[in-house]
Amino acid sequence: MAFYGDPDELDRLAAGLRAKAARIRDDAAAHEARGRTARWVSDGATAYREQLARDRAETDRRAEGIEHAAALLVAHADEVRQALAAIARIEKQVTDWFADQKRALTDLAGGVLRRVTGNVPWVDWPIGPDSLPEPGDVRWLEVGRFMSRQGAL
Repeated sequence: MAFYGDPDELDRLAAGLRAKAARIRDDAAAHEARGRTARWVSDGATAYREQLARDRAETDRRAEGIEHAAALLVAHADEVRQALAAIARIEKQVTDWFADQKRALTDLAGGVLRRVTGNVPWVDWPIGPDSLPEPGDVRWLEVGRFMSRQGAL
């Protein structure tokens, strides 16, 4: 994948973060439960148990932060999937359009492409059938916008 990343890998990273958040919560709950089994009674024991509860709450907040990061990764993976789908769709539309235009310029009797520069619609365009981006390149989005403005798509 180009600069936008692999959405499946982003999903795997998010799943790993969610699993870590669950382990953090489980470990915190076990620690708090062990601390509550202490059998002593005193002001120090009460303070200890109160600290355990504060630590547990802080741990839960941090686990929520990790889960939020995982949710952001999933959302980004979805955005990447949408961008990749848009790129693929535009790439197909543009290449099909240029192929159709070339076929229309072909002399069916001789099978030779007419080289009449004035007859090709893209003569003054910054892009043409021989200057398109590589498959999957993000620049297809700009090509699609340009072709739409020209009325080709």
